[in-house]
Amino acid sequence: MHAFSSVEMKRHSSIAPFPSLAVELIELIASHLQGDGLLDLRLVCRDLQKKTFHHFARRFFSSVKTDLSEESLGRIDALAQNQALRPYVHGLAFMLQNEVGRGLVWTRHPWGPLSAPLEIGAIRRLRDNLVNNFTNCRSFFVFCRYPEGHPDMKRVTISDAVAVFFALVVDAQLPVTSFHLIYANKYSRTLIMDMRRLPKLLYRQPEFKTVWSNLQKLSLEQYLTLDNFGFLLELVLSAPNLHTLLLNLGSHDLASEFMHELAETAAFSHLQELALFRTSVRVLDLKKLLEGLRGSLTALTFYHVSLSRDENWMSVFTDLSRNFGSLQSISLYYLWATAPTKELLSFPEIHKTPGLCDPDQRFQVFYSENLKSPTVLGVEYSGSKMPQVLSLLTNN
Repeated sequence: MHAFSSVEMKRHSSIAPFPSLAVELIELIASHLQGDGLLDLRLVCRDLQKKTFHHFARRFFSSVKTDLSEESLGRIDALAQNQALRPYVHGLAFMLQNEVGRGLVWTRHPWGPLSAPLEIGAIRRLRDNLVNNFTNCRSFFVFCRYPEGHPDMKRVTISDAVAVFFALVVDAQLPVTSFHLIYANKYSRTLIMDMRRLPKLLYRQPEFKTVWSNLQKLSLEQYLTLDNFGFLLELVLSAPNLHTLLLNLGSHDLASEFMHELAETAAFSHLQELALFRTSVRVLDLKKLLEGLRGSLTALTFYHVSLSRDENWMSVFTDLSRNFGSLQSISLYYLWATAPTKELLSFPEIHKTPGLCDPDQRFQVFYSENLKSPTVLGVEYSGSKMPQVLSLLTNN
């Protein structure tokens, strides 16, 4: 019979009641622990392992990452064999690391794109796992955090990973619900995808249109060029059932043209959240785009958005205050107007709205960095007084 020391006996008696707590209480405690703390808690005993499994799996396995290396794909393959953990996987992220695709043999067409990536065993297994094992994984992310440059075609890059993603989902006919193409550094400066590496006219394939019609959330953070303009535009236009759209395109004339094409062509009958970051747009196009969202829009974000020449924001705010009864949340930061002069829009009157600090309201303002004369350059608001807040914006 094992003889416990006095210290061991004291420790054992102090934790004995803890594993007997209800699962809900254990999960509440686990939710306040950092990652290492949660892992330590799970090492105490089997009862705590069982009672924290849901929280543990949701925290650590809701999204898996790959750089298309043999090693990372092998880890995903192993996870796919775990029947308890694999239902928790809801997202797959393609991350830019050094030596993307290492350990695998890639072949490429003379004109640029990878040829037959699904014939590579590890990629084929990833495809099959998405179909058969990760049946809840329908959200996909592509992250590129620093410029790819234009490396020679012997190297595999994150732009090749974009092509692999589309090959996977189109071949498997996965009902993708969320896609986030994020070519931006930590300062939100947009980067450029290497379009040589993507299949031409992908968006014209009937199989692609079928897959993309399921899309509900789309984020595109990409510096617009003449090369990627049509591709990015079609990613938006081919998703008629979007609920959320985020665009970060770069503040230049090409972004204004993109927004013009979107306003003229898009029909978003279900769109609830629209966010524009570091983008240029004409007032006429912005108002036309918003007009089509009058019955559905609940959340609106403008961040570092610039208007075209000789335009201001007042008519936009006026339309929002009168015609958007479903709007529940706005976030406005660093808006550039060009009339009467090019300058940042400020909101000196915003504090005059009564009752913004009520419990059912969320109100926050953001000031300039000028300590001598602080100016309100940003506003966040959600609550029942949205028309009054928007009306005040028109008086600035």
